[in-house]
Amino acid sequence: MSYYPEELLEEIRLHNDIVEVVSDYVKLEKKGKYYFGLCPFHNEKTPSFSVTPSLQIFNCFGCGKGGNVFHFIMNIENLDFQEAVKFLAEKANITLPEYDAGYDTERLRLKKEIIEINTEAARFFYRTLLSENGGAGRKYLKSRGLNADTIKRFGIGFSTGEYDSLKKYLNTKGYTDEKLVQSGLVIKSTNGAYDRFRNRIMFPIFDLRGNIIGFGGRVINDDKPKYMNSPETIVYNKRNSLYGLNFAKNANDKQVVIVEGYMDVISLHKYGIINSVASLGTALTESQGRLLKKYFEELIIAYDADTAGKDATMRGLDLLSDIGCNVKVLQIPDGKDPDEYIRTNGPEKFRLLMKKALSLVEYKISVYRKLFGDNTVDSKVKFLNAISQVLAKIESRIELEMYVKKLAGEYEISEESLYSEIAKYRKVKDTRMPRYYSANRQFKKSDELKTNPSYRDELMMIAVLVTDNSMYELVKNDIDANYFTNKELKAIAIELMGRLKEGKRVVAAEILNMFSEKTAGDFTRVLENECNFDENKKPLDIVEKLKKNRLEKRKREIFLMLKNRENLKEGDVERLTIELNTIVKEMKNI
Repeated sequence: MSYYPEELLEEIRLHNDIVEVVSDYVKLEKKGKYYFGLCPFHNEKTPSFSVTPSLQIFNCFGCGKGGNVFHFIMNIENLDFQEAVKFLAEKANITLPEYDAGYDTERLRLKKEIIEINTEAARFFYRTLLSENGGAGRKYLKSRGLNADTIKRFGIGFSTGEYDSLKKYLNTKGYTDEKLVQSGLVIKSTNGAYDRFRNRIMFPIFDLRGNIIGFGGRVINDDKPKYMNSPETIVYNKRNSLYGLNFAKNANDKQVVIVEGYMDVISLHKYGIINSVASLGTALTESQGRLLKKYFEELIIAYDADTAGKDATMRGLDLLSDIGCNVKVLQIPDGKDPDEYIRTNGPEKFRLLMKKALSLVEYKISVYRKLFGDNTVDSKVKFLNAISQVLAKIESRIELEMYVKKLAGEYEISEESLYSEIAKYRKVKDTRMPRYYSANRQFKKSDELKTNPSYRDELMMIAVLVTDNSMYELVKNDIDANYFTNKELKAIAIELMGRLKEGKRVVAAEILNMFSEKTAGDFTRVLENECNFDENKKPLDIVEKLKKNRLEKRKREIFLMLKNRENLKEGDVERLTIELNTIVKEMKNI
């Protein structure tokens, strides 16, 4: 569908939150975990257009349109897929390869030049660290336990206290002061231009493709501020970036550890925990959360144990949970940060802390216990009121019942009382499409989705695998792409199962890039309304349906050929009869 690399398409999608993009065109209202509005693609008075942030898809149950953010822009702006990619890349400040001269704009050239400037600056800082002028920097890094291999891997460098040494060097490479100011490396004043970073350890910040998009600098003395990052530029947006993600995404690990600082990430990598990232000195954002959700199944927050770290952890937990992430909290003893703990205790003990990480609910229970610590009736009431708001967000009825039983027994109250308190804070009782919306409404389905059961089953199988990638391990020995009779879905299934076999994470909005406009709408409807795992649409049952559908199709083909046997060659009748008998036996065993 596209001549752009799949990894680039995914980077563009991840940096364009579908709620934000759609909100530029449609007035949306949040209802539970969905957003609703009047469909921009057909006339209506009652909203039938929904956006699901956790899946990053839109769906109109009135006209049948649906898909990911690319499909929305294609429809709303009347663009083809390539044009929609360019539109959203521009919106996210992502540089596209020059596949066509028509897109070689001044903005594209500037982005490429800024990345080149950053690359030259990183080389300059690295050489400075290794030179006579880098002694103070080397001494500091040695005190933090970093060796030459780790320094080289992360491209760590050093900026001296000189006023404009980097500026002068980059000038000799042909870059003007104006371009250096645009890169964020140089500041312009009435007295001339000068280096932004001076007397600091320098950490290059990479994007997912390994381009250097900015820098972080840490002082080696008591100067303030302790950390300084590049300003927002045409290539760098800290809300959309995570330090170390370019390495962590290739760790082939289902978990990721989220820490606060550069040194935390670097120390963890040094000790073999490369599935770790840092949030670049800012509170976690939804954009960062979507990036992490794409590459990892479980997110473990390991912020510092001080008050600021605890507050950041609480904010991060809510944000990540709201966008559908499975999030836990790693608690480090004695108030240490991850860097200090792993250097003192080693990687095995740190991994043990990862295994003991608390779930979102368990962590909040522990925090509120300490906050309302005394044993008075008033404190107990405040604790139960606070924790009821937490429990109200639990969608699994089994999980909710377990917490209610435990807390009701512990605080000597009835389960009914606690359920009643929780009910005050539950906005949506059904974990699927809200009843106020779906009741008495006829969802628009394509003719094929209504009349072709095998087409629906094939969509369902793909939905199962992208909703829960671990299902692939359950069905991989029982399913074959040849079970898919629809050509488009068969091609998608081959690509999807290939990625899952390689251990890659795949989400629904990502695989939607491969769907045609019509099929994308059908897929989002199946995904939203029929792929419900609380009721357990058993994956192996769907596999059996696919087998049966394929056999049924082949049986019809053989019947037709035998009916017109005058067109068959000698021996074909016997061969087809044997095949037909085999199919009938197979179908009886399914």
